[in-house]
Amino acid sequence: MIAEKEIAEKFTQGFDCAMVVLGEVAEDLGIEQEEAYRLASCFGVGMMQGSICGAVSAAFIAIGYKYGNTKPNDVSQKNLVLAKREEFIEEFTNEFGDISCPGLVKLDLRIPEEMEKARERKILSEFCPKVCLRSTNLIKTILE
Repeated sequence: MIAEKEIAEKFTQGFDCAMVVLGEVAEDLGIEQEEAYRLASCFGVGMMQGSICGAVSAAFIAIGYKYGNTKPNDVSQKNLVLAKREEFIEEFTNEFGDISCPGLVKLDLRIPEEMEKARERKILSEFCPKVCLRSTNLIKTILE
């Protein structure tokens, strides 16, 4: 299991939250870590759109990959994947209060000055690794 310190190190190497989280559950999904990185590569930092946290998006990718429906009328599978997604959202928001990047970090990281504040406050090096670790652990539990 990855530790917060290792996640912070991955951030300094250029990986983002979504890549780190999906990369950590790749084996659970039966895919290569590099494939997981590619799948998650557009989702980090709220997709740089002030959107859902990349660690949450990675969870949704993993849940969809394992439990998603492949037939349009497969209602039971659709209900299962939605229930798993809701389980994740409930656990995550109980702990962090939000699933959006701006809601979590209390800044809009699309704005250069706000990104600088995030660096000064060590949000990316201290808070975001905690979020990624918790997301990874939640996904692993849901995928069992």
